[in-house]
Amino acid sequence: MSLSTTLLLLGSATISFTFPLHPAPRAAIPSFPAGTSWDILLTTTDSGTDSIAAVPEENFQVIDIDLFDTSKEAIAEFKATGKRVICYFSAGTREAWRSDAKKFKSGDTGNSVSGGPNGDWPDELWVDVTSANVKAVMEARIELAKEKGCDAVDPDNVDGFDNDTSFSHAKSAYTSYIRFLSETAHSANIAIGLKNAVDMIPDVIDAVDFAVNEQCHEYSECAKYKPFTAQNKAIFNIEYGGNACKKAAVNGVKMSTLVKSEDQNLDALGGACQSSGSPTVVQPVTPTPAAPTPVTPTPVSSTAPQQPAASSPPPADEGENGEETGEGNEEEEEEEEEDVPSPTPSTRPAPTRRPFRWNWWGHRHPSN
Repeated sequence: MSLSTTLLLLGSATISFTFPLHPAPRAAIPSFPAGTSWDILLTTTDSGTDSIAAVPEENFQVIDIDLFDTSKEAIAEFKATGKRVICYFSAGTREAWRSDAKKFKSGDTGNSVSGGPNGDWPDELWVDVTSANVKAVMEARIELAKEKGCDAVDPDNVDGFDNDTSFSHAKSAYTSYIRFLSETAHSANIAIGLKNAVDMIPDVIDAVDFAVNEQCHEYSECAKYKPFTAQNKAIFNIEYGGNACKKAAVNGVKMSTLVKSEDQNLDALGGACQSSGSPTVVQPVTPTPAAPTPVTPTPVSSTAPQQPAASSPPPADEGENGEETGEGNEEEEEEEEEDVPSPTPSTRPAPTRRPFRWNWWGHRHPSN
């Protein structure tokens, strides 16, 4: 339906305008259901370039790539093979090497980010998430994501309230910031994820479309993602080394887990777990008891006293906690590990927890 309006002008000329009563519906925001397969590639080193070329041939549904370092043509090629593309950028820091770094004003930046070779990253500074100028920079980045054809964005470093940024903003300021990013992305028909920031999940679960997590298995934080599974939203999980693929499923959480190199350089594809979690607890297989061996009675002499037949000894327990007999291991059954081989076995010890969890910046700095 439309509404026509006619303007009468001097003389005999008239001009008619037709206005639609209902605007054309906006395109649907892409969805990322729980259990969606994925991979991530955030560098463009020689090996990374080779991997970029291989993306269209790989068998996963979603690829997470760097917004600035990946061309519009490459993104179009990924999408032509049916993949959805998530574009990564840092929403909470100013990275000196980015093409738009000069758009930040001096008052927008705070302390350098912890975790570098000398204790921090001098080329990466926290930003003031309440700054109107910072928000304008992020709006431009999301617009760039739209222009390049990204289906979603992966804004990193949104939990500055838990770090020494030099700004004294409470968690509520970061909640408001995530909601601002969400509204901006959704207005561009782009989905948005929550990167780490597990303590913010209850505050923003309704505003985000999926999660990207690092090391929740290592730090025993995966259970906090139950709200995502309850709403059928994907949880894209990365673990660095170790045997995450053999970890027990977390009750109520369905994850899509990748095990990447312990050096935390996300510069190569691969590492997907065959089974990376289930919304229900993995139940152990109950063994079938062996059939009893028949005992042949020994003939008894009429003059010898009859001896009682020797009874069969009870079966030996298979484990200290009665895994086979089922005695006293109700709690352990919920912790049962899935016997799935790790795609990246490693004999090195698991990485120690860093004072600040930025896991893929090091490779981007020339000092590394």
